[in-house]
Amino acid sequence: MTRKNPGSGKPEEKEEKIVIPQAAVYPGIALAVIGFIAFYLSGRANPGIFTWQSYASLAVLIVGGLLWLTSGMDKPHLIEWGRSALLALSLALVIRWAIAEPYRIPSGSMETTLHGDPGFGKGDRVFVNKFVYGLRYPFMNKRIWKGRDPERWDLVVFKTVEEDAIHKTLVKRIVGMPGEHIQIREGRIYADGTPLTLPPEMPQDLYYTSPLNAPYGVQEPEAFSQIPPGHYLVLGDNSAHSRDGRYFGWLPNEHIVGRVSCIWWPPFRWRDFTGFSQTTVWRVFIVLLALCCVFRLTAGRLCSVQTSDTPPGVDHLLVSFLHYGPRVPFLKSTPFLWRKPGRGDLVLYSATDKENKTKSLLVGRVAALAGEQVAFANGTLLVNDTPVSLPKPAPEQYPAAPREAPFGRNRTKEHSLVPPGHCFILSDTTSEEEIPQDSRSLGWVPEHNLVGRAVFCWWPLKRAGHR
Repeated sequence: MTRKNPGSGKPEEKEEKIVIPQAAVYPGIALAVIGFIAFYLSGRANPGIFTWQSYASLAVLIVGGLLWLTSGMDKPHLIEWGRSALLALSLALVIRWAIAEPYRIPSGSMETTLHGDPGFGKGDRVFVNKFVYGLRYPFMNKRIWKGRDPERWDLVVFKTVEEDAIHKTLVKRIVGMPGEHIQIREGRIYADGTPLTLPPEMPQDLYYTSPLNAPYGVQEPEAFSQIPPGHYLVLGDNSAHSRDGRYFGWLPNEHIVGRVSCIWWPPFRWRDFTGFSQTTVWRVFIVLLALCCVFRLTAGRLCSVQTSDTPPGVDHLLVSFLHYGPRVPFLKSTPFLWRKPGRGDLVLYSATDKENKTKSLLVGRVAALAGEQVAFANGTLLVNDTPVSLPKPAPEQYPAAPREAPFGRNRTKEHSLVPPGHCFILSDTTSEEEIPQDSRSLGWVPEHNLVGRAVFCWWPLKRAGHR
């Protein structure tokens, strides 16, 4: 929404009405804490089972978190935040459905390979590769397309075939393959009369029990010993305390959700079940990832900036943290400078909105240095009353600044003379519809707030080059 600027005839930006009051942060925090405590107590009372109390407490936690995060937002910020949150949620759901999903081990049926505990925050957490056996329709035991076939000794997560089971999703190990005649005798598995040899990564003292009330793989009749096509016999490593295929029978391929790839939590229990972490590809990836993290924290980063071209575009820049001084990770400022900024430098800097008391990272060009006087005449930048042109693609003419952007607009010392240890920074955009997000509205920028200098444009290719 806009209003006329008296005397200019130009529309002036009108302040957007706050949709979520700033005071909503307090009930948001309270609801989030209440929801978390209720969810924890529900998990303690019903280990491994989601009840209506669990869902209700989770809903309270989510509502509280949303109020906490969106408090003080106006309509445009709320819409932008909602779009970003929806995109992130959609991406997470797609990855969870089609590629990988975290899963908690609820019981001790796979000890000692997997530690299970139904308590809140306890038990091993594993990642399940849902892509390896083929993509399944959501909420259905049916595949869109089939991947490779499961192999013997694979650890798999699957939907149980028992309708009255407490845990609907289980994890076991594939032992019997389609078409095999399976018998468990004296602690060993016999496939077509030949005893199976355990692979080196499995516990060598593993002993499979054969209780009489568990007929599958134990009793002689073909219905209990011959695995039909497209089915498997799955067993728990903790055989004496596992309700597995010996009790509920053969597992259809369509019920298999995916293969357990690794234990990711707790860290001291980390384990790779696929062997991928021993490959050269994985080691090279980890080294490159570590180098990228070190570079991002200490040396530089990528960022984007709106250009003043017609029509306007977006430049993607490489910013060097080390140009002006050493970078301390997670800080938006440089403790001390070993090089002073120069006029025309395109910089990434930390700015504080004095009205909202919020900090943000912006990109702009150093237009004036400490001790210089700044003014604008008919859109031309004047430094010490001398016209100054900044390097391209900076604009040659700047639009008239509104009342909300007094710095450089009037001749008072407070708003025109750059104080010591500060600089005056301008953005490259020439929009007349918004209050400029640079020194014209935010004021003088302390030199220690310079995060780094943009040294290279890497996209689009037609604008690639040194900055």
